[in-house]
Amino acid sequence: MRTKVLFICGWMLVSAVQAENDEPVLLPDIEVSVSRVALPPVRQQMQVRVSDSCLIAETQLAAPKDFSQLVPNLYMPDYGSSMTSSIYVRGLGNRINDPVLGMVVDGVPLLDKNMFDHSLQDVARIELLCGPQGSLYGRNSPAGVMEIRTLRPLDFDSLHVRGELSYATAGSLRAQASVYHPVSARFGYGVAAHYRQTDGFYTNEYTGQKIDYGRQAGGRLMLEGRPTSQWQLSGFVQVDALRQGAFPYMAVATGKIAYNAPGGYERLSVLPALRICFDDSVWRLAVTSSFQLLYDDMRMDNDYTPAAIFTLRQRQRQHNGTLDVLLDGKRPCKWYAWQLGWSAFTKNNKMEAPVTFQREGIEQLMLANANRGIRTVFPDDSIDIRDNEMPIPSSFGFYNAGTALSHHSHFSFGKWHIAAGLRIDYEYVRMDYRSTAGLDYRFTLLMSGYKALYTEISGSLQDHYIQALPRLAVSYEASKATVYAYAAKGYRAGGYNSQIFSTITQNQVMTDMASAMGMHLQMADPRFCDVAISAYQPEKDWTFELGAHVFPVKGLKLDADVFHIRCYDQQVTVFPNGKTTGRMMANAARTNVWGAELAVRYRWSEGKWNGLLDASYGWTDARFVDFN
Repeated sequence: MRTKVLFICGWMLVSAVQAENDEPVLLPDIEVSVSRVALPPVRQQMQVRVSDSCLIAETQLAAPKDFSQLVPNLYMPDYGSSMTSSIYVRGLGNRINDPVLGMVVDGVPLLDKNMFDHSLQDVARIELLCGPQGSLYGRNSPAGVMEIRTLRPLDFDSLHVRGELSYATAGSLRAQASVYHPVSARFGYGVAAHYRQTDGFYTNEYTGQKIDYGRQAGGRLMLEGRPTSQWQLSGFVQVDALRQGAFPYMAVATGKIAYNAPGGYERLSVLPALRICFDDSVWRLAVTSSFQLLYDDMRMDNDYTPAAIFTLRQRQRQHNGTLDVLLDGKRPCKWYAWQLGWSAFTKNNKMEAPVTFQREGIEQLMLANANRGIRTVFPDDSIDIRDNEMPIPSSFGFYNAGTALSHHSHFSFGKWHIAAGLRIDYEYVRMDYRSTAGLDYRFTLLMSGYKALYTEISGSLQDHYIQALPRLAVSYEASKATVYAYAAKGYRAGGYNSQIFSTITQNQVMTDMASAMGMHLQMADPRFCDVAISAYQPEKDWTFELGAHVFPVKGLKLDADVFHIRCYDQQVTVFPNGKTTGRMMANAARTNVWGAELAVRYRWSEGKWNGLLDASYGWTDARFVDFN
């Protein structure tokens, strides 16, 4: 890992106020949760890791994956591009498809993980709710939810201008500026913009060029209104554009980064959202809706060697929508509170993922296996393919739609609290697919010239799932501590994996070629000749946790917990045997996880001096107890 030296060129935090003696201040470090859980973090019946605006500034968090530096048992690695936003929590997670952790920005759940690795700007608070949040957030939150809350115009009493400019090695520049203007106590607007660039740190020795260069720019427009004491309206439009080189992968055998085909990632995301809240003395209603547009384009040298084996280009065009309704009843009595929820989403993804076999790939991945068997019978003959490149164009249409109903009840009996929740989730999934390949071949024993071969695989697969997600928690509140225990179910949605289609099509090409010559080709693993292998089922888990929040003195907070997870139908990445190009998701395992976490945070202030101590430790033992 290379050390990056950061030099702050400028920092501006200006507050234009009417009173001459007023001074700019940072947002206070208050214990108010932005999540759907009504209790503050020190009283919640789970572990909640909180980073306020002060801690975010002090630790220079620039992206959500940086949050893993502060949270035990959370790992969000950098795989070389902003596309691969893999997340591992408490021993669970995988590299492809849906993550085990949900992400919510200003009340809006991000439906695709390709939007997770974004630039953080003017973040007021980040909360990580650990453990299954299925009863609150539904799908794809079996290990937790990360809630990000940005600054809003009515957080300020007067015009507020912020700016930052930093420069680092390799031409790394970061600039951002924002303006928040509360026009009145009832209406305000805000505008923010950011830009980042780097010339890169890693060189492809095959081309002599930098691999990990990058340019990113974006902006955000916010409107907030409070027409009456009961009504609150807020909306924002967020735009982000990214272009970067990607995948500085080193060959272990040589210790060098050297491959012949270019790699890179481009992304455009647009996220408009609207939130309406009504709050009176009887009940509170919150409605949040969003439209999520994501266009991205990824290029990859799949073999990462100087050899001309095979390349991949994947382009997505996503149009997604979410709607979330929460109804909270004011306490009908001192010991009971309730919440009702309804949510719906649609996700429409048009994907093109052509794989191109180059000459060495045709010889190594296709002809070598086929000719090995033929030469056992005909030592002097073989199959030959004339083409130097064999494209396998593949197009997919993914459609997901779902809806859910949830209810939560909270009972208070003195210092004892009991919370029970249930969410019923329904989801429909469909994949339309078409993969083709064409080549010119000949069998030297029978054919004097080349013959054209065309292979096509097309069709549609669909399925639907219903999940019941219960949660039960009990806590006891002492004068300086809260002790809790809970059991909860989480799940990750099932679906279809497109990345195995290059292997399926590759096998079908060889089968069609053998059939045209009157031969039968025995595949090493015939399962990877059937598109049904692309389907995978939901992953389910049960988490049992015992923990405590302790605050013995002012400014000091201790969090400790032990947990046990039983995961069923775990989704794992599978690579077919032999030299193949695809990978797939499969429900291959049952897993047991045991773990413990300890976190200490102490913030103090003496006159003009203040300080922060933040330390945490996580231990996890995750084992497959069944693996197919």
